[in-house]
Amino acid sequence: MTSYIKFTALSGARDDNPLCYLLEIDEAKILLDCGWYDTFDEELLKPLSEVANSIDAILLSHADIEHIGALPYAITKYKMTCSVYATIPVQNMGQMCLYDAVQSHLATEDFTKFSLDDIDNTFEKIIQLRYQQPFLLSGKCKGIIITAYSAGHTLGGTIWKIKKDTDEILYAVNYNHKKERHLEGTQLHLNSELFTRPSLLITDCRNSLNAQPSRKQRDSFLIDTIFSTLNKNGNVLIPVESTTRILELAYILDQHWGNNRVNFPLVVFTHQGYRTLQFAKSMLEWMSDALLNIFSQTRENPFELKHIKLKNKLQEVEDLKSPKVVLTSMKSLEIGYARDLFINWAQNPNNIVIFPTKCQPNTLSEKLYNLWFNIVKEMSDDIKPAANVNIDLELEIKSRIPLEGEELKEFLRLDQIKKEKEAAEAAQRKHNLLIMEDDDNDDNDDNDEIDVNLLNTQFDLYVRDTNNMDYMTNMYYVNQSYKMYPCNDQKKKFDDYGEVINAAEYTHDEFQSSEIEQIDKDNNEEQVDLMKIDKPERETELSIPSKCISHTRNVPIKCKICYIDFEGLSDGKSIKNIIPQVAPKKLILIHGNEEQTLHLQEFCKSVISNGVEAPHVGECINVSAATNIYQIKLTDTLVNSLDMAKMDDYELAFIQGQIELNDMNQNPVLDIIPPEEKNKNNDYIPSIIIGDLKLSEFKKLLQHEGYDAEFIPSGLLVNESILIQKNESGKLIIEGSLSSEYYKVRSLLYNQFAIL
Repeated sequence: MTSYIKFTALSGARDDNPLCYLLEIDEAKILLDCGWYDTFDEELLKPLSEVANSIDAILLSHADIEHIGALPYAITKYKMTCSVYATIPVQNMGQMCLYDAVQSHLATEDFTKFSLDDIDNTFEKIIQLRYQQPFLLSGKCKGIIITAYSAGHTLGGTIWKIKKDTDEILYAVNYNHKKERHLEGTQLHLNSELFTRPSLLITDCRNSLNAQPSRKQRDSFLIDTIFSTLNKNGNVLIPVESTTRILELAYILDQHWGNNRVNFPLVVFTHQGYRTLQFAKSMLEWMSDALLNIFSQTRENPFELKHIKLKNKLQEVEDLKSPKVVLTSMKSLEIGYARDLFINWAQNPNNIVIFPTKCQPNTLSEKLYNLWFNIVKEMSDDIKPAANVNIDLELEIKSRIPLEGEELKEFLRLDQIKKEKEAAEAAQRKHNLLIMEDDDNDDNDDNDEIDVNLLNTQFDLYVRDTNNMDYMTNMYYVNQSYKMYPCNDQKKKFDDYGEVINAAEYTHDEFQSSEIEQIDKDNNEEQVDLMKIDKPERETELSIPSKCISHTRNVPIKCKICYIDFEGLSDGKSIKNIIPQVAPKKLILIHGNEEQTLHLQEFCKSVISNGVEAPHVGECINVSAATNIYQIKLTDTLVNSLDMAKMDDYELAFIQGQIELNDMNQNPVLDIIPPEEKNKNNDYIPSIIIGDLKLSEFKKLLQHEGYDAEFIPSGLLVNESILIQKNESGKLIIEGSLSSEYYKVRSLLYNQFAIL
């Protein structure tokens, strides 16, 4: 059976924008990644906003902002209720990555796109999958099976295999075929049986023009560049993704520091640095075999990085003795710790900024990268050296300062009003709840539903003075009444085991105030670690009233700039080897600029006969296996009349009906042909035989049934009296003398096919 498949690029097609794509399989709509950039420009999400409410499932590939950045915003603002699927590391690391981004923005501006609570609510809903774990979707996605495979590049990074009936779709972006220190390479080129000849391959072409030096060359160049700077009393700044590629760099540098007894400070400077390394230590099974061997032999966790200092305050980093090496978050240099350190260090020509990954478009990092590349592009070196960039840039300086004077007084006044209002509302809710509980206990059968709105408005109760009877004789007499406030008797609560006991009423204050504190103090370290492992660490809201200010400043840029490829992605040569090995029937190229896309498209057309697409953003393309597929609906009467024949995992039937067009339905309806129409066209319809039989398999079946079967040059000979052979066109021929034995063998042969 062939599915109706459509693909639309919502972002990240023929450009370097974040990854977000819509895949439609019949009625199911699947979102492939939900990326953004750390600048969080809402303009990039306009195409997503138009289809968000119709999405049935979301598949996440990697734990960086380019793949998951818009997920909390989309689910919160667009009210998306679909299921989200990711591997365990992508869920955990992705949550911390977005924590780091939000906290970086909150440090200098009033960030309102989404909150830390929105991140929590979003990532709690993710359905965790392991590698090679087939998972059957439900709802509109019924019949679709998704399976995650290792992509390399990041911890838990995923290539998605999406299967429905006979169609197989591979979504493979940002993969790396090479082994790294902490990750194995992708499975894409290793297991031909799993990935060969899919119906459709969706892959990126971002590195199609890149020629990557060996890992040994890159590691050596990184170390040499760092120590050349340190020996000249210069600081090294490395802006990198906070929870993904930072692991490879941190491991490399920590190993070098330990093996060579280096004394220069090595710092990981992010909001979630501690949590990142804690999760890395607990996810060794997702890492390389080399790290697992180290752990099994020494029982020491390889990610117990002993030479790295974890910091999350700018002043703490500045207080460390210089020179130093700092790995920090927000690689765009538009916000966060990386920007703060860059502004402080940019004026010293001995300092250096090393970009280990490609820079985001329209950011300060891209501007610096382009300035450096224009200086070194004529050099013939495999890895371009560092170069001093001497230029003045007008930069916006953002900061958060505490309130003072009248501003502080006004803030405290408004805050007090807000707190009083919240306290009053909380007390009212508690009061209403007590009334509802009492009413439930008094009359549980007659008052199953209570109008909460009635409880939100309270009135005094009035009691007439029954001693004064004048009102009985004078209809115009207004009787005197006395106000009486309601008194709620607190009833005892019961459960299935009897009266509910409040344990706090039976504990001694002395034990609570002394012994519990002593127990907590004795086990403080273990408790802190366990709590932090269970839930990612979050910085609390700023307790000191503050406001955000910004101003522009002319910053002289005199430091060195360098790019060393530690992206962990396959280069152009490897991509051109992998795609022909996979040999997809159809191919879609995404996520690369115009030059990279056209280059890879031209190459793929030479190795794939047809079906190489490179869509623009917003362009919807039909990539069904049969592009002239025509969908119809079957009436219940027709379905009930079918004689189904089972073949492997499928049930097949021959259908002859009449198409009815209806303006009310999107698809036409197929119904039974009326008897009078059948009589008009009384054509003979021969039986249809479906299936493909291997004679070697049929030989085993015959032997199991007790027949003597062996191959001879002309075919398969059964009991020396029956011959079964295949001609050049693949047609089966059975010959032999008519006997009960012949008919039994023929019956076994027919049973291997579906006859309609």
